Amino acid sequence: MVKKKVTKEESLKLLALIEYIYPVVTVKSETILAWMSICDSLKYNFTFENLVKHIRVNPYPPTLTEMIDGTGNDRTSFGWVKEYSIRDQKRNKPTT
Repeated sequence: MVKKKVTKEESLKLLALIEYIYPVVTVKSETILAWMSICDSLKYNFTFENLVKHIRVNPYPPTLTEMIDGTGNDRTSFGWVKEYSIRDQKRNKPTT
């Protein structure tokens, strides 16, 4: 079976899934540009499997490096903050 390379559309889908699963983060422009620059060298099935494995065991979003090589399943640091920005969590308080 031939492994399919990651297209730009699939890259955006993977990043959107990361944002959906980890709602506290927003993918930054730099992260999207990094994915676009390397997506031709990635295998979609391998990258997607790495993401699924990561989601199952890790409360923190994966870094680009972890998606490429499948490392980081036991990671507890906040290195992901460099690739993502923290979404504003302000709540509208009811006025009384």
